[in-house]
Amino acid sequence: MQDFIYLKGKKDRLVVQLDSSVEYETLREQLILKLKQAELLIGKNPIAIEFSNRILSEKEEQELLMDIKSKTTINVAFLITDEQHFKDFFSNMHQTSEKQEVKSNKKTDEKLTKLHKGTLRSGAMLECDGNLIILGDVNPGAIIKASGSIIVLGYLNGSAYAGENGVDNCFIGALSLNPIQIKLGEIIAKNPSKDILDANKIRKDLAFEVAYLEDGKIYVEEFSKKLLEKLIK
Repeated sequence: MQDFIYLKGKKDRLVVQLDSSVEYETLREQLILKLKQAELLIGKNPIAIEFSNRILSEKEEQELLMDIKSKTTINVAFLITDEQHFKDFFSNMHQTSEKQEVKSNKKTDEKLTKLHKGTLRSGAMLECDGNLIILGDVNPGAIIKASGSIIVLGYLNGSAYAGENGVDNCFIGALSLNPIQIKLGEIIAKNPSKDILDANKIRKDLAFEVAYLEDGKIYVEEFSKKLLEKLIK
């Protein structure tokens, strides 16, 4: 059988190189065969995965991830959509997973966490079936959606919708939280600022803030240990 998929292990991820010249369904079938052969080598610890050399739609990404979950023993914790280095974060997560067993009944805990590197400009839309981490800014006019929680390691000045499948235990956090609109579960809030679309008046201060639901209302609070304890209950 001709190889259309190559696996390359890096310190912080598994890179799956996809042939860009063959049918998607052919790649989908061969991916499982390749990964099943590498199951013992990869192990069962949580890993990050990156699909490279071919542009995949959101639907195709989710199909491949569901195949991996249902047909192999490989535990994919993160999907990396752009070249980036998130080694310290992943290393800490990996060490924690080895030291303790975490039990939770929250729906969002079981979902994939997707990482995206780069600024989302006006008109851009990014959606994720799971939790979403953005390494960059979300400019006015850009929209991000996730069925789980959202973290923006940058300025959130666009629109953000978390808990898109009706999950109400999600949150939205950002280094600068000044969105045009946010939605948590079924609750929507608009930013009261009328200057949001004026680039010269967008907030430039950095203080990690979190928007969360409590008693059917959206609250925004600067991140603290007390808030962390509230979010993980």
